[in-house]
Amino acid sequence: MEPIETKCIHTRFTRALSSYDNHADAQHRISRKLASLLVRHQANARYKRLLEIGCGTGGLTQALKRQAHIDEWVLNDLCEGCREKINLLFPGSPPRFIAGDAEALPFPGKFDLIASASVFQWMKEPEAFLRKLAGLLVPQGVLLLSTFIPDNLHEIKELTGKGLAYPSANTLAGWLSADFNLLHREEEAIVLTFRSPLDVLRHLKATGVTATGGSPWTKGRQASFCQQYSDRFTVTGNQVTLTYRPLYIVAVKK
Repeated sequence: MEPIETKCIHTRFTRALSSYDNHADAQHRISRKLASLLVRHQANARYKRLLEIGCGTGGLTQALKRQAHIDEWVLNDLCEGCREKINLLFPGSPPRFIAGDAEALPFPGKFDLIASASVFQWMKEPEAFLRKLAGLLVPQGVLLLSTFIPDNLHEIKELTGKGLAYPSANTLAGWLSADFNLLHREEEAIVLTFRSPLDVLRHLKATGVTATGGSPWTKGRQASFCQQYSDRFTVTGNQVTLTYRPLYIVAVKK
């Protein structure tokens, strides 16, 4: 599995900021569903203080603005460039934005809602990070989280051997059990289709998902990858697939 290098993640996602929203269909679907799960399990979706980890260009932020009432927003992302995109969502009253590594940052005060979509898989010490989030929540505070399970992007991993080491749903539930009561746990498959393997690679680059280490692509390596991809993952209409496997969590601090 690929090591998680914060500098590499920062570089790839910063480069993808201008292209992300036009290509991140799966991530936007995940954000909308995650926000809807909050409303389903919290009848009165009103919160004094929200901390969002890895807000990016604001996909989950926008969904939460539509689904919940939040008095104070504290938004974090590794990339400083996200600040401008987030401020556009709050015309005239930009929220507090804290750039940097969420595992290392000392976030201010306590929160009654902590939310994060499609970010947790990048944490170097995920179990310790969950303990940190529990410490930032008030009693009965809500953790709203999506991440991915081990067969995420299986097409890429099967052909390259590269990919993140995703914890299983059971492992994540076990980590949460120390500090949280689990209200909702759900796995999903989102299968995207593309005209060619090259379009898959363009999609990954445009969304920053390839922010892991690895050897550079040569023409020969790329041609071999594309041929194998077409041979193994072509479906009806000569499209090829790319499969996201999100995991949704709604939990309450004990």
